[in-house]
Amino acid sequence: MNHLKRKEVAFFGKITAGITHEIKNVLAIIQESSGLMEDILDVTENGAFSHKDKFTKSINRIRGQIQRGIDITTRLNRFAHSPDHCPSSLDLNEITEQMVLLASRFARLKNVVLESSPSDPPLIIRSDPVSLEMALFESIGILLDVIDSGGKITLSPRKIQDKYVLGVGYEHTVLPEEESLAEMSSTERWESLQEIIAHLGGTAKTFGPAPEILLYLPESIDD
Repeated sequence: MNHLKRKEVAFFGKITAGITHEIKNVLAIIQESSGLMEDILDVTENGAFSHKDKFTKSINRIRGQIQRGIDITTRLNRFAHSPDHCPSSLDLNEITEQMVLLASRFARLKNVVLESSPSDPPLIIRSDPVSLEMALFESIGILLDVIDSGGKITLSPRKIQDKYVLGVGYEHTVLPEEESLAEMSSTERWESLQEIIAHLGGTAKTFGPAPEILLYLPESIDD
């Protein structure tokens, strides 16, 4: 990535990080207001307000959505700060969990569950966070392009011999046609993935009929 492109990415990241802070402030005010409403309901005598139960249920739903909003903005803020340091030390468990939240909407459009299966112990590498997130996103997109609907995509970091690997696997009772799987490696998106993974000093391969995309990564991008 040339110097100007890096400055552009850093600019978008900085603006996005600033906006997420503002959204968090909005959520904090809503949380405070809903808490006040809950306190008022708690001191209201039973029978004095006929809609107390409905209001209590509504407040609980609001609190649940507030927490969901906080989780989303926290992940988005972390994502926005990805360009700040490159290369940097990355926990592959955190990267996959973050991508699950950021890409879940795209999976839901095909009724696909997106989840992570963290490694134990965590795997730490030194790499380019933005490019690694792009590689994961492209891998998810490749699988979504060849499936019809339903099933589950799992992001699973692991170590195979001396190689650090990010697996992006699909599971369903009905698997894609063999023709569709064969076309995976000839799509424009696959070419894009190969370009990104080459920048990271790794390789991308498909494995098995399930199917699964395996991203092989060096321990350090400096190697």
